[in-house]
Order: sequence, then structure tokens, then C-alpha cells
Amino acid sequence: MKIAYLISAYNQPELLAEFIAVLDQPKEHMFVHVDKKTDIQPFRKLLQDRCIFIAEREKVFWGDISFVKAIIKLMKTASDTGKFDYYSFHSGVDFPIKPILEYEAFLEKNKGGEFITLSDCCLNRQMQKRYAGYYLFKNRSKFFLYLNYGTTKLQRYFYKRKPYKGEKMFFGSTWWTLTHDCIKYILKSVDEGKAILKYFKFVFITDEMFFHTIIGNSIFAGNVRNNNLRYIVFAPNHSNPNVITLKDKEQLVTSPHFFARKFEIQKSREIIDVLKKQIEK
Repeated sequence: MKIAYLISAYNQPELLAEFIAVLDQPKEHMFVHVDKKTDIQPFRKLLQDRCIFIAEREKVFWGDISFVKAIIKLMKTASDTGKFDYYSFHSGVDFPIKPILEYEAFLEKNKGGEFITLSDCCLNRQMQKRYAGYYLFKNRSKFFLYLNYGTTKLQRYFYKRKPYKGEKMFFGSTWWTLTHDCIKYILKSVDEGKAILKYFKFVFITDEMFFHTIIGNSIFAGNVRNNNLRYIVFAPNHSNPNVITLKDKEQLVTSPHFFARKFEIQKSREIIDVLKKQIEK
């Protein structure tokens, strides 16, 4: 089982170095995009020859099309390097919770499955609002969030934006594990239809809808397992996942998933050490 690990990072190079060390994969299987707003040198120093860095970096902003463009660059670089069975997308603050050999065995057993969460926006009014108007401000401050809320609400009185090409819109988690054929289909869709990037430029939290809509309207929809194999917990009314600490040990040990997020090098030190011992058994 040949897996390409695609990683988007912007902070905590020490944590990413530990993550990559535990994965213990050849350099040609590891692809890292470091946010252009971030100094890449600490990452280069710690990772050295353990991965391939994306040369043309994007300045990534939360909820913005720039994140999607960074992911596309990871996809393209990896697929141009060689044919992988699966492409596993992660943040730089992920960490394995099971041995990588178990992950590979699971994917081998379920080969052909697309491990991404996928839901129809028609069944979720909040998700419909994300594309019904033009979100012009992607800054995460409360001022701009309220400004977006006001401008999009005003737009709805005069104009309701239609789904892209009249297709169904889908949403789900940013993080996934997809087959080579699915990745190539996504890249082809982007290359052949630049309009899709223009449309999603004004969608709110684009990364939770862009790839999902492409897959949901394709032949790969029938292979979706609606499971991204990651343990992530959000507190009510919070847009950021909980930081994983030692108190999460029982849930992680019994979880059917293979990775978890998010970790912080200081707050998560104890649980990271526990997980490393468990993985090394």
C-alpha cells in the first residue's frame, strides 16, 4: 500500500517533526505546504530531508480559497511525483493514534473506498447560506464576521446565488483519504474548469465544500464511505477543534480512527508520549 501524506502547516514545526518521524515514510511519500506567511526555515531545519516542501507557497487565510489552492498544489505535486494508492490529507497538528501498518492494512482491505465525510447541502440550511451570497471578507475577526453576516443577509433580499453550474452542493470535513483516481479527477476538474475556483472564491469556509462538491457530483460519490478516519472533537458553538490532552486518552485508545487533531506541543506533551509508546508496541 503506497500512501502519499499531504500536510498543511503554519506553526509548531517541532510537533510536525514528531508526526513525520512516527509516520516513518520515505521522503518521496511526504509532502508539506507551509503557509507563505510563516517562516519556513524552522521547518526545513527540523525536517531536513524527511519530506518534499511545496516550492510555490500560498498565503493561507482561514475560510478562504487560498487554503483550497494550497491543497491543490499538494495534490498536484504528489501525483506528479508518482502514482500512490491513496492520498492522506492532514494538518501540521495531527498525530497518529494507531500504528501506520494498521492504517495501511485497513486501506488495503477497503481499497477503492473514498474516506471523506459528505453531506448534501440541501439538507442543511446553514450550509446553504455559505454559498447563497458573496462572502467578501475572509478575516476571522468578529468585526468582519459581522460584516459578512450583514452584507450576505442584505444580498438575499435582492439576489440569491445559485449552486455551481446548477449542481448539488456538498459539504464535510476538510480532512480526508482519497484514491489516486479520485485525486486525478479533482485535478482534471480544476484544470478544465477554472470557473469553479472563481465560484468558490466567495463561498464561506471553502475547504469544507470545494472538493466535496466535485466528488459528490462524480462517479466517485458511490465509493464514499462517509468516514474520514480522524478523531476530531468540537465544543458546542466553537469553530476550532478541542486541543487533545491526557484527559482524552481513553477515547483515543478505544477510537476506531487512525489519526487525531488537534495537538499542541506543550498542552499535549503527555498524551503525545503515551501515543508514541502505544504505536511503537
